[in-house]
Amino acid sequence: MTEFHLDSIESSSSFVTTPQEKPHWWSDDGNGWQDSYTARQRIFANGQQEITISKEKHFIGREMLPLPVSKRGTSEKRERNEADAGRRAKKNVRLCCKEINADRLVTLTYRENMTDRDRALKDFKAFVRRVGKVKDFHYVAVIEQQERGAIHFHVAVHGRQSYTLLRSIWQSIVGLGQTGQQMGQANVRDPHKFGFGRNGAHKLAAYIAKYVAKEMDCRDINQKRYFRSRGIVLPEVNTWRISSTDMLGAVQTAFAVAAEFGLDGVQTWCNNALQTVWLATAPRSGPPVNLCPF
Repeated sequence: MTEFHLDSIESSSSFVTTPQEKPHWWSDDGNGWQDSYTARQRIFANGQQEITISKEKHFIGREMLPLPVSKRGTSEKRERNEADAGRRAKKNVRLCCKEINADRLVTLTYRENMTDRDRALKDFKAFVRRVGKVKDFHYVAVIEQQERGAIHFHVAVHGRQSYTLLRSIWQSIVGLGQTGQQMGQANVRDPHKFGFGRNGAHKLAAYIAKYVAKEMDCRDINQKRYFRSRGIVLPEVNTWRISSTDMLGAVQTAFAVAAEFGLDGVQTWCNNALQTVWLATAPRSGPPVNLCPF
């Protein structure tokens, strides 16, 4: 894997390497809230990367007293806290999928209108345990409830899967109906089925992550939004401040950092109102391409 050459990028993009010192663009005495752009980068084991650059406020001065914390579930800002938790869960699902290099999506469904969350989770745990006895099974799973109440699972995995094995295990757990029909089904799809193409495995992570943010009536405050196998360790975040003072400079910096590993299958998202740019790439398949469209 190519080493992250921070020195060379800093020289070309005017990075601030000593954030504890007062940057030249601050016009006051350095005390109080200061606005600056902060860059964050994650590099995954297979070469994928995510880069976020956003404008943030940093407090320079005496430490402020901590705000009181409400008991779980009693905050007056419950709806906003739930929305924030949903965004964090969505981000974690996406990152975990990239870390295991998920490139297949397994969907576990019921023939009947399954609305019992406890029973569904019990079935899913049995499925994971039995598959794990046959093969190494690393996964990131999301439970989804449709408008009619039916529950099913989306499971992101890596590599070719034995459809016959997964289907037989799931059907044996769910059981037969009164007339002897199978009451469970398992389907496996690869990135090509989603139209993502050869370098689109990293887009599968965003696809499954969207289910986490959906409102689920069956979910109480202490119920999990997603599930993952043990041993998934996310890469550390490289964080630094940059000297750009506008969004154009932030976008150019994001592409300059990403070009260190290549821009294969690049995905971008930019919001001028939020002063944030996000960039994600697929594993590099050839020589790095150092191109920025801005």
